[in-house]
Amino acid sequence: MIEIIAHRGFSAVAPENTLSAVRRALEAGADAVEWDLQTASCGTPVLFHDAHLGRTSNGVGPVRRRTFGQLHALDAGAWFGAEFTGEPIPRFQEALEVVSASDARVYAEVKGYRELEDLDRMVRIVREAGMTGRTVFISMDYGVIDRIAGQDPSVGLGYIVEEASRFEDALGRARAAGPRGMVDFDWRIVAADPSLVARTRDAGADVAVWTVDGVEDAERLVEIGVRRLTTNRVSDLLAWRAARG
Repeated sequence: MIEIIAHRGFSAVAPENTLSAVRRALEAGADAVEWDLQTASCGTPVLFHDAHLGRTSNGVGPVRRRTFGQLHALDAGAWFGAEFTGEPIPRFQEALEVVSASDARVYAEVKGYRELEDLDRMVRIVREAGMTGRTVFISMDYGVIDRIAGQDPSVGLGYIVEEASRFEDALGRARAAGPRGMVDFDWRIVAADPSLVARTRDAGADVAVWTVDGVEDAERLVEIGVRRLTTNRVSDLLAWRAARG
């Protein structure tokens, strides 16, 4: 089966990394939701992409220097559209609760943390939500994923490859992770070198790609063996999948 993963929620129709975006993804029929995690000064993991607040909220300065209460009081929706005015920055736990009512999976990209114990807390939150078997932690920081790997044997582990030069390192770590290991590529890397898909699969790891917004690109990727596609254009790719049977 081809898995359609909503990038930062359904970020084409709602502000990224908000509960509205998560709900819109599930309503559209996405198989999984991807979002980003930063950590507040109090240790609370929140959905937010950037290290600084300015691009997608009315706040300023680093996320990690604000308590969750301060972050939650900001407006993370008005920048996208007036109908989302007042949309708060959500806690990781809140987003998991929304997804847990569905059959969807979660891809949680760890972007920022203060200390290693913050990573342990993220895993504990997933465990308490009953979502360990449906959650894959991903990161460009492979040390983060290695730390998470030791916290729970049932969470998935994804090593992001944003440059081809990182593939061998990611592959070795994903191989060591066993069946729960995955390599998550910028799709253009495997489009340029399709042999990387077969090499990853031969190592016993799964393959995902990001961020695929065109159906022609999606078709090309499926033809070379990719089955997990992260996209902003959730409805477009779901319609494409349905049409191809």
